Order: sequence, then structure tokens, then C-alpha cells
Amino acid sequence: MSGLRPVLRTLPRHPARLFSTSTPRRDLARVTLIGRVGTDPEISQSAAGNQMMKYTLATSSGQGEARTTQWHRILAMGEPHPANLTKGTMLYLEGDLRTSLYDGEDGKKHMSVTIFQRHAQVLRRPASAGSEGGETPTE
Repeated sequence: MSGLRPVLRTLPRHPARLFSTSTPRRDLARVTLIGRVGTDPEISQSAAGNQMMKYTLATSSGQGEARTTQWHRILAMGEPHPANLTKGTMLYLEGDLRTSLYDGEDGKKHMSVTIFQRHAQVLRRPASAGSEGGETPTE
């Protein structure tokens, strides 16, 4: 939990204060997630030459038989992104939702949701294969 405290201090106490009544209404499609990296990131370059990093993030809720896991597709463009991000890393992530429609092989329209990473902070790294004692918290 010690890795989470600095992150929580940076969040606005009252998000409604971001919108004053004297300015036009602004829409917001932002998400905040805390979860585990599900796949080792794929790093590539876009057609414009920008660095891209794709990975999945798993968030779970419930306990025992009622435990459910949601999988999220994450896309990070350019720098910076957390170094040495690996499967199993506990991550705090802020990002923007982007949806796209595509025609499936079955001829039906499908919707895909991707989170464009704005900020990410490693909370815990998975223990290395040869170490004892579980996860390694970050400071």
C-alpha cells in the first residue's frame, strides 16, 4: 500500500472542481485502473515513427467462486512508460477510452475498447523466479 499513497495524493480531491460553471461543458472518457499486467508488452513503431507499447491489464473483483476478472487492452504511445514492465507487475494506470467498430468474420459489427495510457506507475514487481517471499514493492 505504501506505493499507492503518493499516487493517491496527486489525484484531485473534488473532480467536479475541474469544471467551472463559467466555461462550456467538457466531456471526459478517462479511466483509472489498478491491476496486474497480463502479457509482456509488445514494443513497436507506428507508421509515423512513434514508439508504441501494447499490453493487457487484468482487474479482479470478488472472492472465491464469485471472483471475476476483466481484461483491458492498453496502448501507450511515445515516451515515457514504465521501464521493464513484465507480466504480473501490479500497475496504477490512468488512460482515455477509445472505441472502434469493425466487421467480424461472421459479418456482424463488433466493438473494441482500448485504453490509451496517459500515466502509469509500477506499484509492485513480481518476484523473480529464483527469489523467495513473493512480490517486491516499489518505493
